Amino acid sequence: MIFSLIRKCYAKLWNRQFLIFLFFFALSFVFWVFQTLNETYEEDFIVPLELSGVPKNVVITTDLPTGLHVTLRDKGITLLTYRYTNRLSPIVIDFNQYSGAGSRVSIPGSDLMRSVVKQLQPGTQLTAFKPDVLEFYYNYGECKKVPVKISEMPQAGRLFTIAKTLLSQDSVTVYATREALDTITAAYTRRFALHQLTDTTSAEVGFICPRGAKFVPASVKLTFCVDRMVEKTVQVPVQQVNFPASKQLRTFPAKVNLTFQVGMSQYKHISADNFVLVVNYEDLLKSKGNTTRLSLKTIPTGVTHVRIRPQDVEFVIEDIPGYDSEDETE
Repeated sequence: MIFSLIRKCYAKLWNRQFLIFLFFFALSFVFWVFQTLNETYEEDFIVPLELSGVPKNVVITTDLPTGLHVTLRDKGITLLTYRYTNRLSPIVIDFNQYSGAGSRVSIPGSDLMRSVVKQLQPGTQLTAFKPDVLEFYYNYGECKKVPVKISEMPQAGRLFTIAKTLLSQDSVTVYATREALDTITAAYTRRFALHQLTDTTSAEVGFICPRGAKFVPASVKLTFCVDRMVEKTVQVPVQQVNFPASKQLRTFPAKVNLTFQVGMSQYKHISADNFVLVVNYEDLLKSKGNTTRLSLKTIPTGVTHVRIRPQDVEFVIEDIPGYDSEDETE
């Protein structure tokens, strides 16, 4: 029953009237395509660039663009020919034709334009052309090694810290003119979008290249080791500085609590011995009362948000028993 119904529907669809409809539909579609292709359009194309004749002892320090961006105006059928038949051949630039005593090559846009126009069919118009001037720098192997410097450190997420930064290499080779080499002291990384890091992250980052310079390799791999922050409290004794030999300091309390944040990897390695908490004798002489504010002289690397409790302590300056003031004079 179902198969017979399908056969009846199929026979009705493929009757003579339907076939006539399909014929005229296809004919009108072909007519529309030819009409559309016969109209005038503007299309953007990229003409490949090739540099030839470069001596082995020459280093090109700036990359050439991959191609020339041109805008052509013509009928649609002609533009399709350019697009799909590889009619626009690469423009070959002879290094020896433009190189001279300097280290910079500048090719006028008119020279490049003539190379493109030669390949165009009659009636095709070249309406736009970029770049107007093609330039590149080169040298004969002048180079030096410079250290890699990170321009901007990323930010760790809340309750995290960047415990360590690893570089795939700590120095790179820079090629440039002798004058430029004298001014380049380091390879600074470009900015990179890394924020609120909560896990160890790696990124391949390029360098900020001065005009006419080239870094080899052109990028470096940065690995940011992220550590979770934890809180720790230690008791640190108060020490005296700049005190006369005949005087000694007593504070109440003698030790204070230091609460700070540190990465979990450093938690066991940070102790009270890593901090130096001092009271300066000259500050006590200026004090009008018997209390003074403590100052932290040494903070270990990786420790943040240090809080001293109590921040102010009472003090007494005592004479050392049996100390002869004349010994101090001598």
